[in-house]
Amino acid sequence: MNNVRSSIGVVCLGLAVTLAACGSKGGAASGSAGTDGTGASGGSTASGGSTGTAGNTGAAGNTGAAGNGAGGTAGSPPDAAPTEGGNALPPGMTPVQVYGQLKVVGTQLQDQSGHPVQLKGVSSHWLNYESKTFPESKPAIQYARDNWKLSVIRAAMGVDVAGGYLGTGTGTNAAQATMLSKVNTIIQNAIDLGIYVIVDWHTSDAVTATTTQATAASAFFTSIATQYGASPNVIYEPYNEPNKVTWAQIKPYHEAVVAAIRAVDPDNLIILGTPTYSQDVDLAAADPLTDATNLLYTLHFYACTHKQPLRDKANKAISLGLPLFITEFGITPADGGVVKSGDNDVCEGEGNTWFAWMAQNNISGASWKLDQCTDSSCILTADAPVDGPWTDKFLTTDAGGTPVDGGEKGGGHGLFVVDWMRE
Repeated sequence: MNNVRSSIGVVCLGLAVTLAACGSKGGAASGSAGTDGTGASGGSTASGGSTGTAGNTGAAGNTGAAGNGAGGTAGSPPDAAPTEGGNALPPGMTPVQVYGQLKVVGTQLQDQSGHPVQLKGVSSHWLNYESKTFPESKPAIQYARDNWKLSVIRAAMGVDVAGGYLGTGTGTNAAQATMLSKVNTIIQNAIDLGIYVIVDWHTSDAVTATTTQATAASAFFTSIATQYGASPNVIYEPYNEPNKVTWAQIKPYHEAVVAAIRAVDPDNLIILGTPTYSQDVDLAAADPLTDATNLLYTLHFYACTHKQPLRDKANKAISLGLPLFITEFGITPADGGVVKSGDNDVCEGEGNTWFAWMAQNNISGASWKLDQCTDSSCILTADAPVDGPWTDKFLTTDAGGTPVDGGEKGGGHGLFVVDWMRE
């Protein structure tokens, strides 16, 4: 969303057993053992690493390194497929251990073994506006991984706003160090926990009629890629929601930032924003980037506002060969369901239609927003503890709301979204 309401060392951790090695995208160093199912740098499954001394079948001791650490490709057998629905994992295995290095083939997101993958997760609030540090809490995100089946988290770093990475005007109110600290924490926690993480340059104004943030964004993503590009966990999102600019104006920005990332990281996913708040995916499909691989294009929806006409645009884009990733959505109106605007609605019927369409087309998604507030897009209730556990009683719900056309008024979409992740 485009307003306030919307939108390095690695520890080798074990699978409740001691592991002798950890995996990464490259290298053959062994790592130290730990406690929660991820790992540090070490040998990849391709290069072998040291044979694990203990572990579950497929997790250690049989196909090379176990764990994923600095993004390791996992110690699971290379031909192991996720279970039914692409969202249930083998016991004790993390998403990155099972899926490893993601890739784009045609319009499909696939895992390291060529099986389709649908990631499901949540987006932070604007990190410069969040009420509490929910997305930065490692134990809470671990709970979400284990109990919500969360496989991806999005770090929505405010850019050209007060307290954002660049600040307002000529750098007024910039908080670059604070933003970097928050982003680094979320990335490192995701790596430690074996989930994927989207690093989001969260702005609508990376390109305007007269300006571009290509230089600043390229420098930022070069730094992120240099620090974390060896990890398959990391996904780059260089432009949240372009607005009031054409695809012809947006495309050169993407080309510049993609080139900067690919100079350091040749293969991790990059998700590209599309015109009109990342809805005109059909326009991008008519003229996609052609000089890089593993690119996807952003589609955003808010179910009370965006219905079949937006799915029609998306279907057209898919028919033209464009791979999509929904980096932000809500089961709410487009403003996030703001109480003072009188539209704090939750439209579960239309939400289910969107979820069915996403499943049919194997499209991943991250829900707005992991925060507590009165907006119906807030996932957590006012009494949710920062460090969890986020049991269902701490999820906003539409139960008891006032019926309105297409949904309910007065609740929140938290439990509805979490139930979708658990499917």
